[in-house]
This record gives sequence, C-alpha cells and structure tokens, in this order.
Amino acid sequence: MKTESMLSAGIDIGTTTTHLVISRIGIGVTEGFGTVPSVHITSKKVLFKSDVVFTPLLPDGKIDASAVTAIIKEQYKKAGVTPDELKCGAVIVTGESACRENASEVISSVSEFAGDFIAAQAGSELESYLSGKGAGADVISENEGKCTANVDIGGGTTNISVFVNGSCVETCCLNIGGRLVRKSNDDGIFISSSLLNLCRANGINIKSFDDADSINSIHKLCSILASKIKEALGFCKEKNIETELITDSLLSGKYIPEIVTFSGGVSECMQEKTDNLFKYGDIGVILADEIRNDTETYPCKVITELDNPIRATVIGAGQFSMDISGSTIQYADVALPIKNLPCIESLERVSDKACAICIRGEKSPSFKDVDTLSEKIVTACKELINNNTTLVVILKEDFSKALGQCLRRRLPPKYPFICLDGIECKSDDYIDIGEPIAGNKAVPVVVKTLVFGGKKK
Repeated sequence: MKTESMLSAGIDIGTTTTHLVISRIGIGVTEGFGTVPSVHITSKKVLFKSDVVFTPLLPDGKIDASAVTAIIKEQYKKAGVTPDELKCGAVIVTGESACRENASEVISSVSEFAGDFIAAQAGSELESYLSGKGAGADVISENEGKCTANVDIGGGTTNISVFVNGSCVETCCLNIGGRLVRKSNDDGIFISSSLLNLCRANGINIKSFDDADSINSIHKLCSILASKIKEALGFCKEKNIETELITDSLLSGKYIPEIVTFSGGVSECMQEKTDNLFKYGDIGVILADEIRNDTETYPCKVITELDNPIRATVIGAGQFSMDISGSTIQYADVALPIKNLPCIESLERVSDKACAICIRGEKSPSFKDVDTLSEKIVTACKELINNNTTLVVILKEDFSKALGQCLRRRLPPKYPFICLDGIECKSDDYIDIGEPIAGNKAVPVVVKTLVFGGKKK
C-alpha cells in the first residue's frame, strides 16, 4: 500500500473559548491486479493543541475578527506551521457565536487566512456530529455494540449526537450552556433571553453572584437545566422542554442511549472539584455540578472521564470534516481547490451560477444509462456552459469515470469540469473540493452546512 499524509487544522470559535488543533491525516492507496485503486484515510494523529483562550468580543457583542485572526496566527507560529502547509481541516463557529451578527463575515475572514482548503462551517447539526466524533462516541458505539449519545455542553449550547454501530443517526441542540448567565461588563448579571421565561415560571431571581438567595436560585436553575438534558436524551416519560430551550429540534425518541458520554467546556468542569463556584464569571461550574449529580439517575452507563473533553469539537473539525472521493474521478482544465459550492439535486434548478450537481444514481448503471444521464446534464447546464462556469458533478455511486468520459465527449473542447464519486450530499449543503492527492487518483472533499443565527446561508 502506498501512503502519504497531509496536515489538517481544526479551529473552533465558540461562545466562550477559541482554540485549535493541528493533526496529521494519513492517506493510503491500495492497488491490486485487475482492481480499481482504493484511496482511504488510514490514520489521524493530533500533533499540536493550542492554548484555550476566551473568544474576543467587541463592545457591541460582535466577534472581534481581527483579534481571532491574531490568535490563530500566534498558535500557528507556536505549532511551527504556515497556512500553506495545511491541506485540509475546518474552521467552525459554534454555540452562540454562530448567532452573532457578524458570524458569517468572521468565519469567511478566518478561513481565508487559515489555509487554502480549510473549510468554513457552522450549524448546530454539524457541531453535534463533530463533537460526538471528536469525543469518540462513534467508536464506543461500534466497539460496545450499544447506542451511544454524546452530550457536548459549551458556553451557549448543548449539542447531542446519537451513534449506532459507528454511524450518527440523530442530533439535536439545546440552548443550555455555562455562559448563558454571566457577569456583564457593568458588573451586573447578564441572563440570556432563552432563560428568562424559565426563570419567571420557576420564581428564579438572580441579582448577583454574591448573595445567598441568588446562589440558591442559580442552583435551582442549573438543576432544572440538567433535568432538561436528561429529558432530551429520552430518559423521562414525558418531554416538557420549553420552546426557548430548543435550538433546532429534539431527538425523535427512536433511539434510547445505552451509553452517554460528555464533552465540552462544562464537561471539563464536571471532572474537576473546586470551591470557587464562579471562577469563570458564569454559572458553568454550578451547571457542571448539577449535571454530574443528575447523571446518577441515568438508566445507562455514563462516561465523564474523557481526555480533553473541551477539545472534542475542535478535534472533530480537524479530523472528521473531510472525506476522500472515489479513485475513479474524471476532471479536465479545472482549477482546484473549489470552495463553497451550493449543492443542487434537481437538474431543473441549475442556472448560470456555479453549483455542484448531486446525483445518487443506480449502483451499476449500463453504459446507455450513463450516456443518457450525461446528455441530460449537458442539456440542463446550457446556461452554465455558455457562461464557461466549471461543471461539477458529485455521485454517490461508483461511476464517475464513465460519466466523466461521456460528459467530455458532449462538452466543448477544453471545457472545465470535474466528476467525482463516493460522496453523499444533498440540496442546501455546500461542498469544498481540494487539490488531487494519491497520485491524482482522488480529491479531498468537505460536505458542509453554513447556518448562522438559525438560517442557512
């Protein structure tokens, strides 16, 4: 087997903290007589973990993009890497940061500096998936043969991902986090709007972090929030979770976890004992205590002693955001990398704008079927072709070489196109395609969502 490797960066700009990891991703090429070469990821190793620093904010509450970029520059220098050396990875805006007014501009600015193929990503579903992978919940579910949920509790949100036999089957996100009640710049107390109705309904009055009544109220609030996480996991007869606490949707209840793992900054607090309840200027420590107490009533195995739980999402972003295409890709006169292409499943939606046409197709189509498909694609893409915009076709099944050859015959001479397979995407996803690897046999691909403030971009 031939091998090569690439450096990957995972950058997490969260509600509370910003940090990154640098990893080495191993790529293997398996070839056999009379068989199509297989290109796959063989290894993942973290080489560098940055300092964990508070996410810098401007006085108006927006993310300070220049300060975030400066943090990344400094950590790259500590790691001894330059943006040019980083060939894959992701910068992801998570938690409440994804709802900041300038989140999309920040992530775009940071990804431009971070490296040519560092994908910009955001969205609670993606964050849940990446944190679960980064925490190893997928591996646990596969090794133990049991449904495993990871609960990633950060400063602004709690992301839950459910894995069965190594695959993510469900995700959800709650507006529960350690920074939703915190000291404000004027030494008062900030309470997130998502918690106000809950506080009113339960007689919770938090005036400061100093008086006994307020501290009792904080314990009461955190106890309620801990119970909401338990409800969301499906461990209660009824789900009575307030609408304001639901970021996107709840779990269906189809999968009841037999193992629960915890990650995120609040999870890190669950592992440590401290008498300083407000060491971070928020309710994170008390929330961790109440969740830890509540897990004693969970009807399943609970794992809280993970290594570096605060880094689960950033490790996921650096190691699990990328796929490798099949080794039968076909391309010509195309400039790579390509970033942020919107995915389209229906040929009727193709216009003169750049896009990635996603086709599921049959597993083993006949040549006639492939040729007919190529004709339909070229016909639907007349405006695109007249505009000389690169034609990008993404297949789930393994026939991109045959389709690419048929497309080449129908397209104008030297027309830029790429046809690749082994990748599953859908409408409203976005896709990044990197430079060829493994002797030009495959390309790295990131299929992603871009969701800021609850709206797709």
